[in-house]
Amino acid sequence: MNRPLKFYDPEQHPWPNSPLEQTSILGHTTPTTVRLWFRVSEPGEYWLVVSSRPIPTHGIPLLILGDRHEYQLRLTTPTQTEEFFPEIVLPVSLTPATDLTGVMELLNLTPDTRYYYALFDPNRDSPWELGHDQLLWFQTFPEHPKTINFGIYSCHMPYEGRRLANVEMWDRFNQELSKVNARFVLATGDQVYVDGNPELSIWEWLRKVKSQNPTREDMITWYRDIYRGYWGIPEVQRIYQRFPTYMIWDDHEIVDGWGSYTPDELAGLLDISWQLRNKSQQLQFAEEMFEAARQVYWEYEHSHNPETDFAHNQFDYGFDCGRCGFYVLDMRGNRNYNREHHRSLGLEQGSRFEEWIACHYQSDAQVLFIVSPVPVVHLSSFVINKIDLTLFGYQDDQRDHWEHQSNWDERNHLLKLVFEFSQQMHKRVIFISGDVHIGAAFKLSHPDFPGAKVFQVTSSGIAYAHLKEMERRILEMLVKPEGFLGDRPGNIPYHFENLAICRYNNFGILRVTEEDSGEMEICFDLYGGNRDEAGVLSLFKTSINLE
Repeated sequence: MNRPLKFYDPEQHPWPNSPLEQTSILGHTTPTTVRLWFRVSEPGEYWLVVSSRPIPTHGIPLLILGDRHEYQLRLTTPTQTEEFFPEIVLPVSLTPATDLTGVMELLNLTPDTRYYYALFDPNRDSPWELGHDQLLWFQTFPEHPKTINFGIYSCHMPYEGRRLANVEMWDRFNQELSKVNARFVLATGDQVYVDGNPELSIWEWLRKVKSQNPTREDMITWYRDIYRGYWGIPEVQRIYQRFPTYMIWDDHEIVDGWGSYTPDELAGLLDISWQLRNKSQQLQFAEEMFEAARQVYWEYEHSHNPETDFAHNQFDYGFDCGRCGFYVLDMRGNRNYNREHHRSLGLEQGSRFEEWIACHYQSDAQVLFIVSPVPVVHLSSFVINKIDLTLFGYQDDQRDHWEHQSNWDERNHLLKLVFEFSQQMHKRVIFISGDVHIGAAFKLSHPDFPGAKVFQVTSSGIAYAHLKEMERRILEMLVKPEGFLGDRPGNIPYHFENLAICRYNNFGILRVTEEDSGEMEICFDLYGGNRDEAGVLSLFKTSINLE
């Protein structure tokens, strides 16, 4: 590749922090399975070793196949040889084709058991890659857990100019997750920002180098550079290695407002003031950037989620944990403001969600959680639909919202499915959201479904560095204490009540406990981080019972 088209350069265009080299991420976990994601420092034919006992890594490893076709790990040091029998030994080929990343799914594990793992390449002078300088482990889930605690966060943008900011929030998140013995984490969008900071924006870079006709392969390297930069922060890696993390993308893994532009507006993202617009070329560049974003999103985020049909652009997925059912909606991969109907989710995803809801009429799940990266409830309909912010470049932000009138029909169909289920089955449904740079909790209601119990909790953003105090106060003021969602004339609108709001950097923890009576107690803890004049971070908690 020609040097001018490289985005990351350690001398000419360095990151504020060291880019990610090698690490692991715990992915989808059940009582008997786990998905492990790896990125390594160099290509190789690696071996993954898994054991319920800590793995000795102080010697040179040699794998020997025993008489019963079980693997034995022999470790040789200058003074001794030690033999170790791991439960699982698997080959792992990691190549530049996927940026040295890959996923291994382990099957037939024992429930509620801690397993240690390590990765090595026997063909290197220093074979150990992961699990040698610190113990790496995961815990399978119990078959019938009575308590399910899990964390939520979104909007990881910890750069102010070329300076790191707010990364202490990740350490505090880790501490609070550990206190409640959290099972997993839901990352509800914007795990990276490809355009959030002008100095670290690959779309600004595209504007500069588009005359050199960059290819999709060039763009793929740019998106990979973004992930390696944002995930190179040690505090982030510690969460990913400690807690199974389920992920879904939002716009900033692609570009701000993706799917909420007209063709002219999308082409305008690549305008240079002195240059006549070549609309067809700029739309082609934008489509190539989306395909590159999609490929790298799969490599870094989606590959360790429950498996879906990548070839058909399916990134929505469901999973169960105990007596809780989860469905994660993809609000970017199929979004198209220019479609006449089903602009946010698309018809196929909408059908899959309907099937998921229908299945839970017969399931033993007592609570349903639905991840909607963009909140169902946020700013009032007046702000979204009556104030024209086109001159300020915010029209995509308005159209992003479920509350935008272009999304009302699709939103109403979604809410009707949810309210009918909650009313008929006497079970709670809780939307989980990010995106909007404040934390909040809402209760929704509708007179046609008086027995329904439907809530929304929002956490955003964990380390977002751009928002100033005045902007945070304005956002807080724009969230009404209660009101009605916008709707078409003749429809009875949904009502919302604001239960809590946090204008600071924040993360959330949901605690679900099955009582002896079989009833489910659900509490949402919203943790806000604020700095005093000396820059010291203090953390405060707001707890809301979702009853």
